[in-house]
Amino acid sequence: MVFLNLSLLYKGQNDSYNKFTKNYAGNDDMTKKEKEIYPRSRKEMLRIIKTAEKEGHLLETALEEFTIHPFSMPALWDCREYIWGIGQENYLKKPLMISLLALLSTMAGRLDEAKEYVNILGETPRHWQAKDFSYNDFCRVSTELVMPYTDDFSFLRIVFFLIDVGAVPILSLTLSACRPSILNGFRDFTRFGPYLERYRDTVTDTVQKLYGSGGKGVYEILLAEWYYQNNNCFQALVLVTGTIPLMEQERDMRCLFVALALQMKILLVNGQTRTAKPLVEKIRDRIHKTGWEELTSSLNALECLAACYDGRNDEVEEWLEKVAPDENKGIYMMDMYAYLIKIHCYLQTGKYMLAHVFVKQLIILLALGKRHMDMCECYMLSAMIFHKAGDKKHLCEELEKCLELAEKYNYVRLLADEGNCMVQMLSIYQQEKGEDDFTNLIMELANEVGMRFPDYLKSPAEYFEELTATEKAVPRLMAQGMSNDEIANKMGKKTGTVKFHSNNIFRKLQVQNRQQAVNRGREINLL
Repeated sequence: MVFLNLSLLYKGQNDSYNKFTKNYAGNDDMTKKEKEIYPRSRKEMLRIIKTAEKEGHLLETALEEFTIHPFSMPALWDCREYIWGIGQENYLKKPLMISLLALLSTMAGRLDEAKEYVNILGETPRHWQAKDFSYNDFCRVSTELVMPYTDDFSFLRIVFFLIDVGAVPILSLTLSACRPSILNGFRDFTRFGPYLERYRDTVTDTVQKLYGSGGKGVYEILLAEWYYQNNNCFQALVLVTGTIPLMEQERDMRCLFVALALQMKILLVNGQTRTAKPLVEKIRDRIHKTGWEELTSSLNALECLAACYDGRNDEVEEWLEKVAPDENKGIYMMDMYAYLIKIHCYLQTGKYMLAHVFVKQLIILLALGKRHMDMCECYMLSAMIFHKAGDKKHLCEELEKCLELAEKYNYVRLLADEGNCMVQMLSIYQQEKGEDDFTNLIMELANEVGMRFPDYLKSPAEYFEELTATEKAVPRLMAQGMSNDEIANKMGKKTGTVKFHSNNIFRKLQVQNRQQAVNRGREINLL
């Protein structure tokens, strides 16, 4: 989100805007106190907006807060009900309000609605000349800058225009959209990965102008992430580790979060699970000190992922029950990383139907925003679901879509990090489609991960010997309170036969009695 110090261009547009340009974060006259309140916390912003609504000056306060003060996207999201409540007759005359509504629609995954709001601001000028570029025009292009539907050419065109007219740095422009990634953060930049080394100076200069001091280390993180995806894990670790001390000097936590998260992920998939907890606590402490609480959701998800790798299903279940964002209460796109981890957790705990419904929902949303890496992951997760369900046909169909994107953009680690589950799926896929260099590479790397983490994505049912069709029926009848005689009568078998099956069931499920068998059946989705 961008509303900056273009006082020479827009002098006299409105009082709020002029006031903002005077207090712009890059201005030398800004006080120490003003610097310290960047950005407004989500809690503080919501309190201010709530008070304004009660006192009858919501529109004026919203315009002032979201113009004068740098803000985070999650802070805007927390205020959404109040912003949505401002009547059409009010926001139609205020370009800023239209931009805020477009942003909120985007964060809710409603891109068609976001486009409609942006179109209210008029068409983007073909020839951008600072002298005749209106405040309305500025609101439109600054909003289009963060719209997922904006193509790469238009995005870069806007960026260089803003730099050219001096409308930088952009303090509220999100670096990562609350994800532990910049390469696949607020936009999917993975397609630019092959060019990062060649255009180092250009990328570094552009990023530093866009983000100011908050952009320190962005290029290094981008390159480290690209190295990691290409399986250059050691190179990635060296680069990100060397960059972290520089970013620790900055109050802006967003870059540092991504760097520490990447460091943790590299160590994690290479078997260093003991490093996860201290790194998580380090990040959490830093978030608490700097006020970047918007990163907490992704941090919690990252911590849960470490539990998945270790097979600590009790912790996974606790995260699902108490911490994970609830997709049934509406989708918040800046929780996307946590959503993807949640599907992994559904797989880990045997909740395949929930996983299937959720991943299909995300695929529909992500397809509109050109999120190639996210789409690749969703197809991969969908393939895993069909694999767990024993559906080879749909497994191969979904995995083929996944592999097409993975090979095109070189998402090597994205697939390999899934360990034994990926090995099993590729074995089936290669039997149907044949082998090739790319799938063989993924198979080799995934096998290494699987050897380190045998319990990763191993659902509860996989810990026990599989029951026969008859044996599966018996616990279901036990759960209804039937005796052996009643079960025998129901199934048309002798009581002795039912007892024989029951003993086999107890052995396979590693239990001692009927009630334990019923409880275990519920744990592994048998009932």
